[in-house]
Amino acid sequence: MKIFRFLFYGTLLTIFPALLSAQENKGPISLSLKQAQEYALQNNKSILNANLDVEAAKKKVWETTTMGLPHVDAKVSTSYILTMPAFFEQFLRPGIEASVPQGADHDRKVEDLLQKSLDSMRFSGTLDLTVSQLIFSGSYLVGLQASKVYRSLSELNKVKSTQDVLESVTNSYFMVLVAKENALLLDSTRLNVEKTLTEISAMYQQGFVEETDADQLKITLTNLKSSLDMIRRQIDIAERLLKIQLGIPIDQQVALTDNLPDLINAMTYDQLLLADLVLDNNVSYQMLEAQVKSSELIVKLRKSETLPTIAAFYQHEELLNTNSISFTPPDLVGLTVSIPIFNSGERWSKIKQAKMELQKSKNTLTQTSDMLRLEYYQSKSALVSAKEKFESDKSNLELSRKIYNRGLIKFQNGVISSIDLTQLQTQYLTAQSAYYQSLQSLITEKNKLEKILTKN
Repeated sequence: MKIFRFLFYGTLLTIFPALLSAQENKGPISLSLKQAQEYALQNNKSILNANLDVEAAKKKVWETTTMGLPHVDAKVSTSYILTMPAFFEQFLRPGIEASVPQGADHDRKVEDLLQKSLDSMRFSGTLDLTVSQLIFSGSYLVGLQASKVYRSLSELNKVKSTQDVLESVTNSYFMVLVAKENALLLDSTRLNVEKTLTEISAMYQQGFVEETDADQLKITLTNLKSSLDMIRRQIDIAERLLKIQLGIPIDQQVALTDNLPDLINAMTYDQLLLADLVLDNNVSYQMLEAQVKSSELIVKLRKSETLPTIAAFYQHEELLNTNSISFTPPDLVGLTVSIPIFNSGERWSKIKQAKMELQKSKNTLTQTSDMLRLEYYQSKSALVSAKEKFESDKSNLELSRKIYNRGLIKFQNGVISSIDLTQLQTQYLTAQSAYYQSLQSLITEKNKLEKILTKN
């Protein structure tokens, strides 16, 4: 019983922390923008795949390297002769006849011994051990360089995946915050309209205002509710998108701890706008440079196919049946030299094609460098325009809010009509929509320029 209780409590102590951890994991994950970026770097599926590609490329380099290292192979083979060749009997008979003493049963003993000898030779087995070493191969040397370029490309692809994910996570994080703040502002407006509608409805019941005023506010309220529902659906979609980018299960709750005003105030532009584009720091440019190197290696590979290939080997054969006959020496050392001589211009054609592909890669690199410079200037200009529009829309939002609030007071005092109030409210909602759109555009353009200027 003591042993049973010991095992029972020991099992509880083992399981309870796991259960507690599982319960804790069901709660929301709280992430600031920086924490979200770090989480994505560890869990985003694209980055995880890029990491696997880098590891696979390292293995590929070693795989190519081993082609030039010593190889040891063992082979076991067996066979059984169903029909013995006649020359075996002719070869064995003289020796057996000479070894059997003359007598009455001489011929029978000779036949018996001959049959036993032949039967023992039917089974043959060999154990071959071969050691080979590549001495010279132009294709091997070029392949070794190509595998290193392939590894470099996989590492650059990882960097590019990281930059893409960080940009996407940042945009999505802001998208959620912008949508939520927009929803809060709309909801606040809805509450004000509901309050005003209640007051106007009471005044209508007492005959102080027309029914049209109350109906006009009802239309405004319905439109506000519809817009609010649409934004809430957008929030749900934006949150799901962010979870996918973070590598979080779609049903896991995520709480964003940063608030939008602090993030906006922390955004800086001057240093970013003054930074110059350095093509050698751009990962897309580096990947194309690696592609040019790869094309150069293909040209070398085609040229190396005109060179001889030299390899040495040592072979040892061990007979599993000592009675079997083998015409292969037990130990053999050799050297093989493969020399390409003539193939009707096939190799020359391959070299020409490889040179054409190399020129295409160089042309693409030149074109991409020009496009990257153009993209840099466009992104820089777009950021300046987005910043100016954001400041303008921010000012317009403040002004339209003041105008709407003053108009609401005038409407309650009977100075303006419900149609006038609706126009002011439409102007306010339009300014609000423009503000949040320009804010999202500003964030997107800033992240885009940062990505172009990011140093690998």
